[in-house]
Parts: sequence; C-alpha cells; structure tokens
Amino acid sequence: MQANRSDCPSPADETQRIVLMVLLADDHKPWSKAELERELSGSTGDPVDSSDAINALYASGLIQVSGDLVFPSRAACLMDELQL
Repeated sequence: MQANRSDCPSPADETQRIVLMVLLADDHKPWSKAELERELSGSTGDPVDSSDAINALYASGLIQVSGDLVFPSRAACLMDELQL
C-alpha cells in the first residue's frame, strides 16, 4: 500500500523547480549564484537561499556549477527542448 502523498511540492522541491526554470528560460546562459538568489527573491525582496536547491540539482545532474556560475546541464537543456 502506498503512503498518501500530497500534491503540493515541498518548499525545497519548489525552489529546485524555480531555479531550473530560471536557468532554462534565459537561453541557457550561466547565472551567478547571487543573481539567482536576487531573481528568486522576486518583488518581495525577501532573501531566498538557493544553495540547497543548487546542490540538489547538481547532484542529480540537472545543472553544472563552475565557480560562482550555474547553468543547466545538456540533459536538462534537451529535456527543455523536448518539452518534458
């Protein structure tokens, strides 16, 4: 028997989704970690810590990290192109 799962993503999952969407929406160009945090804070200006999301996405192979720059992996770009 499966445990009941909520349809609502956890805040950590939601942050990962948003980070990946931001990276894929901008012609796949690199973003600095600081730029991502500013983008995630949106109009409210509330700081958002994206480091856990970046680490999780990197560990799963969906993004690449080079110093302070973050960009989507080839696999993530292909998934985006295929609209998966």
